Amino acid sequence: MAEQGAGGWYEAQPVAGKRVIVTGGTTGIGRAVARLLAAHGARVVIVGRHEDDLREALDDVGAAGEAHGLTADLSRLDDVRRLFATADERLGGLDVLVNNAAVYGDEWDEESLEDAEYAIRTNLVGYVACAHQAFDRMKGRGGHVVNVGSMSADLREPSGPTYVSTKAGIQAFSESFRKAANEQGIKVTVVEPGKVSTDMIQKPDREKARLEKEQKMLRPEDVAACVFFALTQPDRCDVVALQVRPHLQVI
Repeated sequence: MAEQGAGGWYEAQPVAGKRVIVTGGTTGIGRAVARLLAAHGARVVIVGRHEDDLREALDDVGAAGEAHGLTADLSRLDDVRRLFATADERLGGLDVLVNNAAVYGDEWDEESLEDAEYAIRTNLVGYVACAHQAFDRMKGRGGHVVNVGSMSADLREPSGPTYVSTKAGIQAFSESFRKAANEQGIKVTVVEPGKVSTDMIQKPDREKARLEKEQKMLRPEDVAACVFFALTQPDRCDVVALQVRPHLQVI
């Protein structure tokens, strides 16, 4: 897409042909990201924990473009390695990683130590592990890592301290990792949405639809558009951090 500006025509960078991994790509934000990128010609590998979700997502994303997928639990380092080995086999390399897989967990007074550990391993350790694997494949030749975080990193609500701590960790990791990765030609972006209508929000669909209509909840596609914006900027331009919230979400 070209737009006239003061310096002449501005060309957004295409994603066609880009080799992409989207974690948590079977539902919600990840699925919307995968569908949008595939529709613009990217070659996409999606990963999620559940076979039923994967089949449905592959039908959806595959209708838009090239899509591959597997089930994996990214709290496990062996599964992280298997994901990237699969991407090597299917795509022949990697240009973009969208780190998105996450779990929410229970309220603080209902959360077991095991659940807390699982959330930390999935939401934070999984991101770091995937970034390590992506860095090894991108260093010296360039690429882009997008970490989908949350505005909870700044809001720090009392209802889910473990979840909030993982999102604050993603924010800090993204900033530090970017400073190291940029020297290897790798861009790093953190996208932090407010409230989004996904399966992590435990509300009936009718209630979610009402909140969307009232401009108090985003759709996954809104966040996907932000990821797409970051990925299509020219080489000279780095979208470091991007926050997006529903227009009437009080923050």
